[in-house]
Amino acid sequence: MKSVTSISFIVIILSLAINGCGPSPTPTVPTPTSVLPTSTPVPPTPTAVPQGETIIVTSTADSGPNTLRQALQDAQSGDIITFDPAVFPPSAPATIYLTSGLPSITQGNLTIDASNAGVILDGTDAQGEWVVGIPIHSDSNTIQGLQIVNFSGAGIQLLGQYNKIGGDRSEGSGPTGQGNLLSGNADGIGIEGASAVHNQISGNLIGTDVTGKGVWGNQNPGIFIQDGANSTIIGPDNVIAHNEFGIDIRDPGSFGNTITQNSIHDNSVAGIWMQQGANRGLPVPVIFDFDLAVGTLTGAASPNSIVEIFSDGKNEGEIYEGQAKADGSGFFTFNKGTPLAGPYLTATATDSGGNTSMFSVPTSGTGRFLVLQQGNSLPKTRLESKQSSELADNRIGGLWANFWTVDMEWVIDNEILPMGLKRVKVAINDISADLADLTKPELTIDPSHDDVITRIADNGITITFVLTFWDTATWPGGEGANCPRFKTEEEIERYLDFVRFIVRHFKDRVQYFEIWNEPDIGWDEQNIEMGIQAIEVDDYINLVRRVVPVIRQEYPDAKIVVGSTMPQAVPGSRQYLLTILSSDIMPLVDVVAWHPGGPSPEYEYWREYYYIYPSLVQEIKDLASAHGFNGEYSADEMVWWTEEDVPPWEPWTYSDRKAAKYYARFIIMHLGMDVTAQAGGISNRRVVSFPTIQNLCTVMAGAEPVNLPVEIQSQATNMMSYSFSLPNGDRLLALWTHGVAVDEDSGINATLTIPGFSVQKVTGIDVLNGFEQELVTNMEDGNLVISNLLVKDYPIILHLIGISSP
Repeated sequence: MKSVTSISFIVIILSLAINGCGPSPTPTVPTPTSVLPTSTPVPPTPTAVPQGETIIVTSTADSGPNTLRQALQDAQSGDIITFDPAVFPPSAPATIYLTSGLPSITQGNLTIDASNAGVILDGTDAQGEWVVGIPIHSDSNTIQGLQIVNFSGAGIQLLGQYNKIGGDRSEGSGPTGQGNLLSGNADGIGIEGASAVHNQISGNLIGTDVTGKGVWGNQNPGIFIQDGANSTIIGPDNVIAHNEFGIDIRDPGSFGNTITQNSIHDNSVAGIWMQQGANRGLPVPVIFDFDLAVGTLTGAASPNSIVEIFSDGKNEGEIYEGQAKADGSGFFTFNKGTPLAGPYLTATATDSGGNTSMFSVPTSGTGRFLVLQQGNSLPKTRLESKQSSELADNRIGGLWANFWTVDMEWVIDNEILPMGLKRVKVAINDISADLADLTKPELTIDPSHDDVITRIADNGITITFVLTFWDTATWPGGEGANCPRFKTEEEIERYLDFVRFIVRHFKDRVQYFEIWNEPDIGWDEQNIEMGIQAIEVDDYINLVRRVVPVIRQEYPDAKIVVGSTMPQAVPGSRQYLLTILSSDIMPLVDVVAWHPGGPSPEYEYWREYYYIYPSLVQEIKDLASAHGFNGEYSADEMVWWTEEDVPPWEPWTYSDRKAAKYYARFIIMHLGMDVTAQAGGISNRRVVSFPTIQNLCTVMAGAEPVNLPVEIQSQATNMMSYSFSLPNGDRLLALWTHGVAVDEDSGINATLTIPGFSVQKVTGIDVLNGFEQELVTNMEDGNLVISNLLVKDYPIILHLIGISSP
């Protein structure tokens, strides 16, 4: 017998865990079988182990007799470690301050039960960059009732299988019952490795205080799963809040991880996040119609999946409302029978393999009935988006301006590829003192940056490399110098050396090279207060003359980009660009670029510019063409900021839903004018803008602008429409009302007539809400007619399938 003070033998009654998972020496609340699809794989039952002994911890010291550390060193498989409530009172928890992580649990079938005591494990004094509170390297262990806080690594690390972390918080007299509290650590719980399977996390408080309401955020994820760990069950009844990510599943080898019936909310980046196709890349559900007061909801998810419905104050899932099952087509309906808490609703889906999706795009308002066409009762289906490598060129891109400031590998896996972008604008040099790395030789390429460029190119994405250049010879100490740039031959020669080096190095992967970025920054009518990257327009034109032969010598087929000026609403910028377009460099270059900014009619500063913008684009094209230009056009760095991500110098902000509408308008508008559209500010934290652009990238793949005669009868004003052809001969028609965007717009009735054309069918695509629906059409006098179409304040795209004309 092993004992710290008084020890008695007890007989442990082994019970099977949920779905046949390992033995549980103490009661836990099983996950209801209705939560998971009936075909969820049932893991094999672990072999039962002999009864063990109870070891009672009676000291709060870090080590020595009667301590938890000593108990872990002495314990054998099947033992239970408990805590003397006289030393660890439930009403006044005692703290064990650890100077290092506890010994790894390698015995297996070990239980640490603090559910009837008050025990805090504090890692404040533990030395090391990543110290784990309790590392578990074996199988079928149970950890209950502990508060594990302030560790520089994970509170608990799981490397084995069939382990149970937590239980029923109402069972036991301790402050968290059988549940654990894991807060104030770098990570709450880390589950790692292909041997970490069939673990269950339930009833825990992760990122909160003991009430489950106060903030005690873990710095990184509340729970992360990586390196092939799979078949985890997270739930029920975990509260996962105030972390960076609530749950972060990091690689495609981590699948079958079920997340069910938890309260997940107020995490700074995302409640549930899947990287690199984790959990089989299961698509998120789409909520179609809902009524908070009545308690009803419809939507679409993966066929035959289980859909869980949540209410939340933002975009996660704080309150579990219930569940529904999607039918074979993916449609689901939910009726709680009582009001839903709201104010927003989200949903997750779990497939037959136990894979759970991320949260859906949140609803807004108290109710809605999504209608594309009045009187249309045909079914709505979820719009399936694709990754970049699966798509034809859509001429939609994004900007990641400087590799020094972001983790580009993460950006590729979580933003560029999932969004479906086919154009990316990048820079690995910078012209601002706080970003430039003055310790590195300028004519070198960091190997990690090289790898990033290769990965982007290998996924079929066209790269524009921005040839910005700090030039330490001009500013050796980073202290800055008088502007504007390129006033001396010496500075020009150094830039030519830089250009030659970059083009030579990247010409096998990069086709587009941009000569500077925003050379007009800080420019005004008096040429004063110019920014540190500013170049006087005549000097810029001269610089282009000097640079073009260098690029052509190294890479004759390169596409050379000029302009990239600030929005034409900025004083002086319009004239700067027009001067470039009127110069003799136009026949020498391949792309004219400019930055539209983030115009909208909501702010007086932008209003006039917003409404005349299409005519300004046409003026750019006409002027360039008149001076010998015969290339492409690109509108870069479009961005509409939200309150969550607005930089301090920007006074204009929008709700993410409104921002998504402006992004969609301007992307379609530019593509319709045969202009590449590259957006900025589109991180995955944008829960509406991100999937809206993601849907556009899929829908517009291979689309080319074309003239399709359309007659529109409507009371709507400021209506915009653009048409496109697809490689298979189908047509797309996008239309919207072009006024001030609102969060919810019911639309304005319109009748469309396309003279002399017929179709097999027409599908309406709602890129904002992520669904499509076949529309009712008819033929009148040889013309295609679409009646009762509701035109919204964001692009609704009509896919004309099998279109033909007499």
